[in-house]
Amino acid sequence: MYKTFPESIGTVIEKLFSELGLQERYKRSRVLGAWSDIVGEQVAKVSTAERIVGKRLFVHVSNSAWRHELHMQKKQIIHKVNRYIGTNIIDDIKFH
Repeated sequence: MYKTFPESIGTVIEKLFSELGLQERYKRSRVLGAWSDIVGEQVAKVSTAERIVGKRLFVHVSNSAWRHELHMQKKQIIHKVNRYIGTNIIDDIKFH
């Protein structure tokens, strides 16, 4: 007989989604749901991650000044998103 160690609920869910072929959809929903954790409270107040199509994330931004600022930070935001998820889930962001 061998001992098993309890797994976190997150690990169990990821394994289940992987077995069901839903892992990519799960990762995408994590990006959208964790937007404020990924970019921080200040950016999250003026922007909303809306959807991911292919490897492009679509983000609504409340005004043009912030849209320009976020566009300038695009590479850093892509890096933050991918680091948060643990894989290269996106490679482009469309701010609108």
